Amino acid sequence: MPELLADPNVRLLALVDLLLVLKMVALGNYTSFLRLRRQVYATPEDYALRAATPPARTDADIERVRRAHRNDLENILPFFVVSFLYVLTRPSYAAAAGFLAARVLHSIFYIRSAQPHRTIAFAVGAVLMFVMLLSTLVAVV
Repeated sequence: MPELLADPNVRLLALVDLLLVLKMVALGNYTSFLRLRRQVYATPEDYALRAATPPARTDADIERVRRAHRNDLENILPFFVVSFLYVLTRPSYAAAAGFLAARVLHSIFYIRSAQPHRTIAFAVGAVLMFVMLLSTLVAVV
């Protein structure tokens, strides 16, 4: 394994992927923390276990964190595939680092309900992923 990580491109991919996975884990735990603290649970079984009554409404903060986490789960596999192919082409570090920053900022802005910052961060991340994909295709062809 150490010889594999000797390549700086592979190290970059490992670092970016590790940070994205850690962010996803943090969002999942943050959702759970908010649910427990505010006693807004996910299922009727959770309420029954605590002998509590489900509230008449949902908690907007918890829903934003949950949606940000779900968004990460839906988008992580395509990024891992694109980034793996991208790293094989001896890429620029700027696109991968920019993508990581855009995804982290997108989640922060999503949780804080900050518009238009959330949309801008999402657009920057999408453009950088497209640049990575296009760069990979150009290198292969």
